Order: sequence, then structure tokens, then C-alpha cells
Amino acid sequence: MSSIFNSFISGQDTVRNSILRSARDLFAKYGYRKTTMEDIAVALRKGKSSLYYYFKNKEEIFQAVIELEAEILDNRLWEVVKSQYQPKQKFNDFVVIRMETLRELVNYQRAMRDETYSDYHFLDQVREKAEKNEKEMLKTILEEGVGAGEFDIKNLRLAAIGISTALRGLELPLLRGIENFDDFRLQLDNILSILFYGILKR
Repeated sequence: MSSIFNSFISGQDTVRNSILRSARDLFAKYGYRKTTMEDIAVALRKGKSSLYYYFKNKEEIFQAVIELEAEILDNRLWEVVKSQYQPKQKFNDFVVIRMETLRELVNYQRAMRDETYSDYHFLDQVREKAEKNEKEMLKTILEEGVGAGEFDIKNLRLAAIGISTALRGLELPLLRGIENFDDFRLQLDNILSILFYGILKR
């Protein structure tokens, strides 16, 4: 779980990174509310004062973890959009990498869908930015597909909104309860078949 996160934050402040790594793992395992500053300090084998030097409180650590996970997802998806693959392959990769990355970003996906986190207003900004970026990325891929004669779409903006909304709606059933990676990929393939049926030029 930590490898994607570790590689992304390497090269920044070492102690701060260690705090974020430990907190992220604890939040993912026990949940944000059950994790205490003491738990994070124990995992780090440091005093709580080390944490307070970098962060005012647990919520600030949580915000840093969520924002980093959101950035990881965003960066991975932009890599797909900017790749040299054909639009059909880009669309396929976008859906697969989106879902596979979300599966790894436990804290981010939990915070985005769980209403018990509604008191944390920074999440509204994270969610709004993520949704805006996703629609822009999808619109770019769809536009390329239309230009290449691969897709037949009348309104690119509405198509991007529709696909983005559909993907968010499919997150919960796809990410909950599918532990086996082969089953996970099978379900992803089913989703792709449904989405492609509506946009491939026939």
C-alpha cells in the first residue's frame, strides 16, 4: 500500500515524510477517528513533540495525506491523457488506472465517499478540484477520439460529465468487497465494455 505513496513524496523533508507515511498507514488500517497523535508518534518511535513541530493537530496531518493522495491520482491520470497512445487505448487506460489507483488510495477514496467526513471542509475543495480535472481529462481524450474517427459523440462536455458521473457511481460496488485482483479486473473489463458501447463509432 505504501510504495506508491513513498515514491511520490521522496525527496522532500525526511521527518515530515515519515510522519505522513506512518499516519497514512494508520488512518487506512484503523480509520482517521480511531487513530491518535500518540499512535502516530509510537509508530514513528518519536515523541509527540516531533509531530507538533510539523503539524498543528491530527486534522492537519489528515489533510496533508488526503491532498497528497489526490495529487497522486491526478498525476497518474494526466500521464495517461498526455501519452502517445490512440484515444481508444487512452480511454481504456484512464478507466483502469483510475480504479486501480483508487483501490490503493484507501484514505482518499474513503474520505471522498463517507458522509461522516462532511465536517472537514477542505474535502469539498479536494473533491471539486478532482471532479473538474477528471472532466477536463475525459473531454480531452474524447475530443481526440472524435478527431481520429474512433468515437461518435455529439456533445463532448456532456459526454465527459456523464462518464465521470458513471465512474464515481461505480466506485463503491467495484472497490468494496473485491479482494481478488483478477475479479477486480474482470469487473473493470465489464465496465469498459458498457462505456465503450456508447461511444465507439459504428
